[in-house]
Amino acid sequence: MNTNDKVKGNSVSLGFLHILSPWRTILFYSLMPIVIAALLIVFTLVSIEAHSRTHINRLTQSTADGIASLLKYDMNHRIESLSEFAKLSQLTGDMTNDQWQSASKTLYNIRSDYQAIGWIDNNYYIRRVMPNEGNELAKGVNLALNSHELLAAHKAQQQRTASVSIPPTSIQERPGLGIYVPIFKELSPNKELPLNKELPLNKKLPLDKELQGFVTSLLLFDEYINTVLPLYLLADHQFSLLIDEQRIYSDDITPEVHNSTWKKQASFLLNDHVWEISIVPKDAFLSDAHYRMMAILTMLGALLIIFVGLAAYTALFARNKARAMIDDRNKIDHLLKNLPGIAYQSYNKQDRPMIFVSKVCEELTGWSKAAFESGTVMWGKLIHPDDCQHVNEVVNKAIVQKTFFELEYRIITKNNNIRLVWEKGEAVSSILNNQAILEGFITDITSIKLAEKEIVRSHAFSDAIVNSVVEAVITIDQKGSIKSFNNAAQAMFGYTFDEVKNKNVKALMPRNFADQHDQYLANYLRNQKASIIGVGRELLALRKDGSMFPIHLSVNEIQSNEDTMFVGLIRDITLQRMAADQTRKHIEQMAHAERLNSLGEMAAGIAHEVNQPLTAISLFSQSGKNLCNSGKFERLPEILEKVSQHSRRAGAVLERMQAMTKQGERQKEQVDCNILVDDVVKLAEPDARIRNITIKISGREVNASVFVDTVQIQQVMLNLLRNGMEAMEAMQASNTENQNMIELRMQISPQIAPQIPPQAPPKSVIKISVIDSGCGLSSDMTNKLFTAFSSTKKNGMGIGLSISKSIIEEHGGTIHYASNTPTGSVFYFILPLVE
Repeated sequence: MNTNDKVKGNSVSLGFLHILSPWRTILFYSLMPIVIAALLIVFTLVSIEAHSRTHINRLTQSTADGIASLLKYDMNHRIESLSEFAKLSQLTGDMTNDQWQSASKTLYNIRSDYQAIGWIDNNYYIRRVMPNEGNELAKGVNLALNSHELLAAHKAQQQRTASVSIPPTSIQERPGLGIYVPIFKELSPNKELPLNKELPLNKKLPLDKELQGFVTSLLLFDEYINTVLPLYLLADHQFSLLIDEQRIYSDDITPEVHNSTWKKQASFLLNDHVWEISIVPKDAFLSDAHYRMMAILTMLGALLIIFVGLAAYTALFARNKARAMIDDRNKIDHLLKNLPGIAYQSYNKQDRPMIFVSKVCEELTGWSKAAFESGTVMWGKLIHPDDCQHVNEVVNKAIVQKTFFELEYRIITKNNNIRLVWEKGEAVSSILNNQAILEGFITDITSIKLAEKEIVRSHAFSDAIVNSVVEAVITIDQKGSIKSFNNAAQAMFGYTFDEVKNKNVKALMPRNFADQHDQYLANYLRNQKASIIGVGRELLALRKDGSMFPIHLSVNEIQSNEDTMFVGLIRDITLQRMAADQTRKHIEQMAHAERLNSLGEMAAGIAHEVNQPLTAISLFSQSGKNLCNSGKFERLPEILEKVSQHSRRAGAVLERMQAMTKQGERQKEQVDCNILVDDVVKLAEPDARIRNITIKISGREVNASVFVDTVQIQQVMLNLLRNGMEAMEAMQASNTENQNMIELRMQISPQIAPQIPPQAPPKSVIKISVIDSGCGLSSDMTNKLFTAFSSTKKNGMGIGLSISKSIIEEHGGTIHYASNTPTGSVFYFILPLVE
């Protein structure tokens, strides 16, 4: 693996650990020493188990070897003792029964584990037995009847040494072992052979020896083993004895023990017989010496693993906790550093020595953190002398009542500057000595207090300004409750501020407006869409006495962090309305006079227009009379229809003249633009024919309506047409078709003038233009064109265009002038269309 792969692997591992939560990371790292400890403990247990097995095997083998040595030694010693006894019997010759009993008893008592010591004659009959008790049946028994015993006796006789019978069986049918020592009697002076000299089986005894009998002893293995072997050797082991692979003795509880892996063996050769000892540790010994120890060690190992895991977890948890505490401390230090003031701990003593103080103290007081915490500077010494008593009283009272204390006081900085501070804290008990300690926060409020004073001064100044204005100023919150009500508002509505404070502003509105106000305000706060915010409008208000009066209201929104406020500027426009009404009446009167003047000037054309239908009526009436006299009545309906048409024509002319001359209040109505233009052209055509001018209408395809006072708008168009025709008549030029034509043009276009309010969608307007080919206007005249009493006519009053401008503006439109090419003028006005 190269370096990049290692780095990548480490990054992946770190990334994986970062995904885990902190406690899972701790648990993950805690498992590593647990696993290592478990492996070490398992290795140790395996090693200890191996050593334990080796030790038990060594101990078992040592026990087997010890038993084998004891048995071999004991059997050799018994054979030697019995041989000595046989030699004694041989030396003494024929022993009486009492002598033999005495000697054998001595041997029997010395080795009490004998079952019996007997004398067998040369015919293999048992003649003497020691002891007699319990062995009565043995006397007189012929060993020749037992092949194993006879074989042992023959072997002893031939080899002239002791022999052991294998396999033995006692008279009581209990497993035992017989030892036979032959006794010979000399027949010649030949040299005596040693008793322990073994002879080959295929050789006969020398002729100088005669078999006298045998000294024999019988051992029962149950008593023999228990007597010979110490109890401690067999306390922890199960023992079995095999002679020539024949089981002679065993204390096994279960036969399966012989197949145990713990089985150990030892063997020795005795009298041409192989003695084999098998030793197996008992279950209790294994349980105590091995299994229980392993269980204890395993339990201790498990406890050690748990301890290591807990120790590792505790260490990692403590390490993580320490890191968290360091991180928290760094965060707290960073937080305290960014706080706009001092966090502190101090003793509750006279000069309040500081235990802890944040680093911001130097910015506030000029003294360093170390100066405070070392006791060089006492906080109590910085408090202004005039405020010390008050500070101590407040703090001591809070300590007695066990509450927070909060106060403002002055301090003197290192540069002898005075600053106003705000402190809040409480007394807490120290964990170390149960002493009261003050903890709290101190911040500089000098600038805040200066700002508060400035705000108070500013409020007083603004209140004075608001109360000095002639318009009513009212502020409301987003629920419509009145929050301020200046003097002008009190005088305008008749309420005092206390009477309307926190009451809904709809109390100042007529019922038809008040019912909709709350819903309108709620919709605006929800959708932020309004039609009057920032826009003035005129409406009716309600005084305290119930009277209504017209006002001009403009509303603006005041946004703040906590709430939304609305301020309304209200102006009483009762006098303006009266003046406007007077002006409107005056304009109407002037317009009426202008209409009468125009009609007077058009009298010749109008008279001619009326005279023509009257003449036609007279002619058709005379023709009808003649037809009646001649009796041609069938043509009378046609003649009468002609008379009716001309009479209606004359009536229409008179009706239009009557409408133009009518004076008084008129109502605005929705009128089709084509009808409006056609009626004006019909009024102006008589005058145009007299002047030999043709009126051309353009834009008839326009299909739109306007909401106007029909007579006033027709007056404006008629005035513009007559002005254009007079300018064309005065033109000193050749009579061409274009020069004798005046055009009335209609055009629909988008909104040109600024919208009120600006956020309102654009509306379509109609532009009606009067285009003539007259002499035009000079630049001086264009500047005062729509000013009253300005005219280019010799006998003109100069009020026609001024009145036209007033009429158009009253209808929400504008009127303009432009030069025509090559000669002439273009007068046009713009009116909003009905959507």
